[in-house]
Amino acid sequence: MRYLSEEIRPLLEKKELLELVLVDREGMVLDAEGNLFNPEQLAALFLPVHLLLQNISRDLPLERVEEISVRALGPRIRVVLQPVTVAEASYLLIALFPTTTFYRQITADIIRVVKDVTRKLASGSPVQEGPPGSTGGKPGQ
Repeated sequence: MRYLSEEIRPLLEKKELLELVLVDREGMVLDAEGNLFNPEQLAALFLPVHLLLQNISRDLPLERVEEISVRALGPRIRVVLQPVTVAEASYLLIALFPTTTFYRQITADIIRVVKDVTRKLASGSPVQEGPPGSTGGKPGQ
């Protein structure tokens, strides 16, 4: 199932986003766009950070840790890790941005899309793929 394709491609084409990976709580890659790194490798590397975010929220008097970001100099990128919860299911969004991108609004938009799609999947509603007004994609894509 492709969760993010139509929403993400324009960001990739404009180089506002370099790569995006959506991971479930077991570390399984649910969707990935971009090809800077291997999505499974990113999931494996950053799943422990997802668990760390949950532990921080549980053990410190914090309502919720919204994100952790890592800034690298070669290549000049920012890796943003953001937990997403939909209907008590936990996901991790791994987004790679150029350091020059104002990433917060883009990340908020992506999370809105993820929540919308996962709610539809959980309720059994069909998920529309393709441009607005289309009848959707083939099952299993």
